Parts: sequence; structure tokens; C-alpha cells
Amino acid sequence: MNESVKKMQKSSIILRNLREIFLHELANSFGNILVTVTSLHICDKTRIVKVYVSFMPSQNGPRMIKELDKCKSKIRGLLGKRLANKLRSIPELKFYLDNSIERAFHIEKLLNGFEVSLTKASISI
Repeated sequence: MNESVKKMQKSSIILRNLREIFLHELANSFGNILVTVTSLHICDKTRIVKVYVSFMPSQNGPRMIKELDKCKSKIRGLLGKRLANKLRSIPELKFYLDNSIERAFHIEKLLNGFEVSLTKASISI
């Protein structure tokens, strides 16, 4: 099997299980803050997985990354229980803030403002 296909399968399995862990097993661990695993990247030779997460409400992002770093061994343990017979070793998890949703809202806001100024310009002509 092609190495990139194996990497994609491993990535998919880890992503799906991390999402389920945050949704079911750690749902009440962070108070009223919703944690969403948006994507991940497997580093080739280091056996590290970069996990990109977003939070609602989003202003808690930097503080929540620190909280995730504190409990990453627990999260890795939960992942290990789920994937014990599917993966040879459970990779180390590194959490990163994914603010792509906020960037998309900002761009949309800018574009909507641009659209309004275009319509004003066409009316004045």
C-alpha cells in the first residue's frame, strides 16, 4: 500500500476518534466552551500529531490551548484505549489554535462592506 494512503488512513482514524473523545468523553471538562477538532497533521518521522482545534466562544482560544496542553496525556490515554488494536503506537499530541472560522467571518465582513460601497457607487452614477 502506498505510504501516503496509509498516512491518510491513520490521519482519518485519529481525527475521527479525537472528535468523538471531545464530544462524548470530555464534553463537560471545559465548562461551557465547545471544543472542535478541525484538522490534524501527522509529522512524518517525529511521531507527533499537530491537532488544530477551535473553540466557541472563540475569545477563550489561547487560554484553552494551555488547558489542553495540561491534559494532553489524559487525551492521549483515551485515544490509546480506542486505537490499541488499530495503531502500533499512539503519537504525541500537540494542540494548535485554528482561527480559520474567525478569519472567514472577517473576510466576509470586509466583502460585504465592499459590496455596499459598490452599490452606493453605482447609484450615484
